[in-house]
Amino acid sequence: MTEISVNVKSAATKKNKIKTVLIPYDEGITDVRGLIEATVAYCVTQYNQRMESSELLKALSTQQIENSASQGKVSFGVNYGDKKADLSKATADALEAFADGTAVIFADDKRLKALDESIDINAIKSFTFVKLTMLAGRMW
Repeated sequence: MTEISVNVKSAATKKNKIKTVLIPYDEGITDVRGLIEATVAYCVTQYNQRMESSELLKALSTQQIENSASQGKVSFGVNYGDKKADLSKATADALEAFADGTAVIFADDKRLKALDESIDINAIKSFTFVKLTMLAGRMW
């Protein structure tokens, strides 16, 4: 296993602060498709584990309340629904988004362009996943 930094921008903060998360990757990953599949599997597992945990609700700081209020919803970050993330659907959606160009990935400073593009997981220090959104107008 190799731990690689993944840059994450939280939608809950007003500031342009990017947080780094360490994600363990299998050293057998050789292409972008494998990278996406491994990242989605890790994220789905983490999400489903958070849903199952029965943590006590924590108090929110004033800053957390202000940041959440600016986004339009103040909550404890708890998913009150009982629907777990579906790994196969999440993986298919992520692969489709990358193939369609609505999501891009940077390995260090190099943009990855194709699902079958080979990568050396041991030589990469960080990944940045970016989801692109339309600013105005309608879809195509």
